[in-house]
Amino acid sequence: MMTTDRETSIDQKTTIERLLNDEQVLVHINPQTTGVIIPPHLSDNRTVTLRLSKFFKGRLSTNEVEITAELLFGSEYFVCSIPWNSIWGASSVRGEEFVWTEAAPPEILHMVLSHQESARATRGFDGRPHARTARSGASHLRRVK
Repeated sequence: MMTTDRETSIDQKTTIERLLNDEQVLVHINPQTTGVIIPPHLSDNRTVTLRLSKFFKGRLSTNEVEITAELLFGSEYFVCSIPWNSIWGASSVRGEEFVWTEAAPPEILHMVLSHQESARATRGFDGRPHARTARSGASHLRRVK
């Protein structure tokens, strides 16, 4: 399930804090946003995905401005600062996906919207997926004689 900013932009902080109550959450960030502090080798990427958890060894805190997380990269910890306005998406361990389009880099936004259109095209009028797979068009069922 993917939720866009129309439904959740007001609750971005609340949503991510709720997701942090699970085992872990993936946050998708725009590293070009002012205030983002991540390891230098990741700074030039168009988007960065960070795995956050309250159960990791490093400390994790949230406030009204940002998430601060001490994350392990290779064999060294790095204190990351992730402003709320840099987070364009989040994915939960339960398969929930959230997108806040105002923070997404343009090419990422285009990719996300294309994915949503593709998902709609593979669903029937009742909103359920078609019996055929979108990948090959063939059924996953095999005929048994």
